[in-house]
Amino acid sequence: MWCSATDKDETSHKQEGVQDDEDVKLMLQGSSMVKVRAPRWQKRRTLKLLEDGVTIWCQSHKTSSRAKEQQSFSVMDVECVREGCQSETLQQMVGSVPENSCMTVVFKGPRKSLDLVCQSQQEAQHWSRGIRKLQERVENMTQKEKLDQYPDLRSFEIV
Repeated sequence: MWCSATDKDETSHKQEGVQDDEDVKLMLQGSSMVKVRAPRWQKRRTLKLLEDGVTIWCQSHKTSSRAKEQQSFSVMDVECVREGCQSETLQQMVGSVPENSCMTVVFKGPRKSLDLVCQSQQEAQHWSRGIRKLQERVENMTQKEKLDQYPDLRSFEIV
């Protein structure tokens, strides 16, 4: 199937529009955050949006193949982002961390939620808004645009 020059221009224009967004720009640069599993289990991680505009990479030093598979996730795998100390784990830390700098990424399916403490309230807001914007962008694309922009999505369920 062939694209007309107009189709390609529209798709690249939509991609450029998203990359011009302040929230997405910060995500593309990456941010150092603290991943929290328990009040005594906290690890610094760098999260970064990859150039494809849908994959978020989470730097880790784990070496197992399962851990490496879970070093990244698609914004389309995210059910919601909860701002503040709303998860059970983060609620245990109220008072010891700035509540407005916390967020929880809740995934669809069996994957564990990702509790994060950002360096500032603004950074947490950039990431939560950015994930929502990127999800909306993919949801509003036509099937053809999705396949043209994200050829790897052919292996995923596209609704």
